Amino acid sequence: MDLSCYNDETFDITLVLGPLYHLFNSNDKKQAISEAIRVTKKRGVVFISYCMNEATIIIWGFQKGNILEGIESGIVDRNTFKCLSNPSLLFEMYRKEDIDKLMAGYDVKRFHFVATDLLTNHMRNTINEMDESTFQAYLNYHFSICERSDLIGITHHSLDIFRKR
Repeated sequence: MDLSCYNDETFDITLVLGPLYHLFNSNDKKQAISEAIRVTKKRGVVFISYCMNEATIIIWGFQKGNILEGIESGIVDRNTFKCLSNPSLLFEMYRKEDIDKLMAGYDVKRFHFVATDLLTNHMRNTINEMDESTFQAYLNYHFSICERSDLIGITHHSLDIFRKR
């Protein structure tokens, strides 16, 4: 990602909402993150979103019946169930430990790591049928658990929020 058209420390807030879904090698990922941090002012905030591995395994793999084919074709590791993404598959899948490793070495402080959709995609039909008060209760529940580290991996999309030092 080339943001050379922007000076260093231009923005108070920088959004990286999608590029890390589609970058498949370490150098491209690090360049995207470095550029986002570079154009963010000191003490500014950067938001980076990721597609998470486990929700894909559960829905695409098991619910949609693709898990065995995924393992046999080599796009799902048969022992760890980690998606082995590549450009032909369009999306790069992450686990929290992948994100922590990717972010190591940057001079930033994490504020939040959020499961943005958490259980919503797993129970889409149920949510679509909720009345307004039940849906509000669901939202309250979601917001009360969306940063629990033991649940983050189950979300389809996560959001890493950190401040540049």
